[in-house]
Amino acid sequence: MTTETTNAAALADQAAESIRSLNYATLPWANGLTFPGDAYSTVGNLSTLAMRLPQALHQVRAFIDRQHENGELYSDQGPDDLTARIANFRDATSDAVRAAEALYAALEQAHIALSPIGARGHDLDDEEEEPCGEGMCQCSCIGTLHPCGCDCPHDDDCSCDACDAIEQY
Repeated sequence: MTTETTNAAALADQAAESIRSLNYATLPWANGLTFPGDAYSTVGNLSTLAMRLPQALHQVRAFIDRQHENGELYSDQGPDDLTARIANFRDATSDAVRAAEALYAALEQAHIALSPIGARGHDLDDEEEEPCGEGMCQCSCIGTLHPCGCDCPHDDDCSCDACDAIEQY
């Protein structure tokens, strides 16, 4: 991946904005997901993102630790506050690393769960449509019998009075 900046804060901002865009793209009316494979890939990419977070957090923590050890940091609340804040930062980043590792594990399981799932009706499925098993239905508007589960003319496309009466029940 080619990036135009190596500034960590700017890259983290780009990542956050990408997730915001993803949140919009996954809204039902946004059409950012078309097939189950899109969800599979999205979850897989989120899993990769979560997998990479601990490294970034460790490296940010190491930077702050080096700065602190070299005496290059201060708190405008005083030296005791600096020590407490560094300790809180270290604890919080450790918690964040554990949370990211748990997120990665959960997303990997979600990714695995989605792997065999496909969408029917797009010539991608290996199975044929199964009838409902209730035998034959009779289309009142044309008076013929059809196997249940077929594209019977009295489905949503038909608006004759006989079919409208059937759909009320």
